Amino acid sequence: MVVSQVCSSVDAIRAFLQHLVDPMLPQEPSIHDDPPLSQQQKIANQVHSVVLLYNYYHRKQNPEAAFVAFREFCKLIVDMRPALLPYMKFTAKPNETDLVDVEEQLSLTEKAITSSYDICTILDPSKSVPNVEGWPISKVAVLLVDGKKENCYLRFCSATGGVWSLIEKDVDTSGQISEVTRDVKCTYQKRRVIKKPSKDGLNEGRILEVGYSAVKEAAGNSHSSTERLQ
Repeated sequence: MVVSQVCSSVDAIRAFLQHLVDPMLPQEPSIHDDPPLSQQQKIANQVHSVVLLYNYYHRKQNPEAAFVAFREFCKLIVDMRPALLPYMKFTAKPNETDLVDVEEQLSLTEKAITSSYDICTILDPSKSVPNVEGWPISKVAVLLVDGKKENCYLRFCSATGGVWSLIEKDVDTSGQISEVTRDVKCTYQKRRVIKKPSKDGLNEGRILEVGYSAVKEAAGNSHSSTERLQ
């Protein structure tokens, strides 16, 4: 019998939290005062990355890995990291079961989580190649792994705010014009996602160029020594 070497959902998410979120959390968080808005935004960005890394990239490489839904994910990360509770407005109210007003009921971090769920749903890890043609792309992020898929490259410097981060590169969005809308069923509500194709917009080839450029700037890898996995 072959024993699966894929780590559990809990272990994978814990590892992502450890590297991407823990450095941002204060050692002695206040349970009485709301965190500063700037701090909330930093945590939201990092948790957004955790959701994408697990629910899309990890499950893309490991199809047997379970999808972790919004409520389960929020409860899980708060159980793992109680210091996240001040950043989880809706989750902090277990008796509030109905999500009616996203703007009022969700914190920045919870909104970031729902946004990442939209992205994961549309990309669909079960597809061999996601269809991103025409999407409004403002940033390209790269998960760089070694040939054995055992180690990955993360950045850690002042530019990343003192936390581990994926390789990223901003993209000029001035030529992307809104033309198409598409309805997406989110965890709790129906959202409208705007797709912005343009004649001069980013196609797959251009996205790869930006990605290869970002990798070369961050890690020194040339195009010829980098293989595209996704």
